[in-house]
Amino acid sequence: MTAPAPDQTLLHLSGFFSTLLSLDLSQLLFSTLAISVVLPLCRFVHRDYSDFLALGPGGTPSNFFGYLRISYLRLFTLKDPFIPPPPTQTQRPVNGFLRELPKRPQPRPSVAGIAPHRQTNQKPPAYLYQLLRIALYSLVSANSKLLRSGNSCFEKHGLALFLCLCPQCPDAECHGELLHSGPTHMNRTCKDTGEICHLHPSDSSMHLTLHPSDAALVISRGWGERHPLAGCAILGFGGRLLPEGFVMVYAPQQESQIGVLKDIVRAAGWWVGGVAMASAEEEDGVLMRIKEVVHAGGDD
Repeated sequence: MTAPAPDQTLLHLSGFFSTLLSLDLSQLLFSTLAISVVLPLCRFVHRDYSDFLALGPGGTPSNFFGYLRISYLRLFTLKDPFIPPPPTQTQRPVNGFLRELPKRPQPRPSVAGIAPHRQTNQKPPAYLYQLLRIALYSLVSANSKLLRSGNSCFEKHGLALFLCLCPQCPDAECHGELLHSGPTHMNRTCKDTGEICHLHPSDSSMHLTLHPSDAALVISRGWGERHPLAGCAILGFGGRLLPEGFVMVYAPQQESQIGVLKDIVRAAGWWVGGVAMASAEEEDGVLMRIKEVVHAGGDD
């Protein structure tokens, strides 16, 4: 058997080492590329997950599965939360509740998250939060025949106001001229519970659902903004998770602003049930059903 020529052997060895060197370089490049992508991604996820947890409890579990859910929902958020929902020809009530609001003197706070959706600054002192809670309870007291308080359906915790169905209120008087036949919920909010608003203990902001014109006024006067998912259709979730007029109202910065926030809550009651809630200062706290404006665009 003839041995291979020395130059042929060198050629084979050169090809072998070239292949080995090429393989090592490709693996090195792959590893470098993987590290340059994976490490920043891990840092981003860690920071983003920490920010999610820092917002506190909300309608989504405060764990990594909740974070993954929110990460998916981000794909469907509004482009601009300061554009109000458009009016429609079929909306009821036809007209909004609010006629005017003062301009909020402070700049808009920073807002973050989806669920939870919270202010990250301009958080008021504890006594203003307590005053706001008292103001909400006073609305229930002044309108005891139609309102109740309880835990939020959206958030699963926290103070919320609900527009009752007649059987749910022990002292409700079901006069035909005051109540709709059947459910009093003209516009659904959360599972048709009639939730009007809920208060966030962590930042003293509120979420509520408003008539398009009321939402436009609240946004333009600097008192709030739409939720990032308000009215958004979400693939895999059976449509919309939140109504189009679902709005965050910013936390009060001074005691005089609580009266404005109460008026906005009353506007939410108007949209959810077509009712004008009596303010706590009115004599009897009697809640009256205001008849629907039947001609579109009519003033009342």
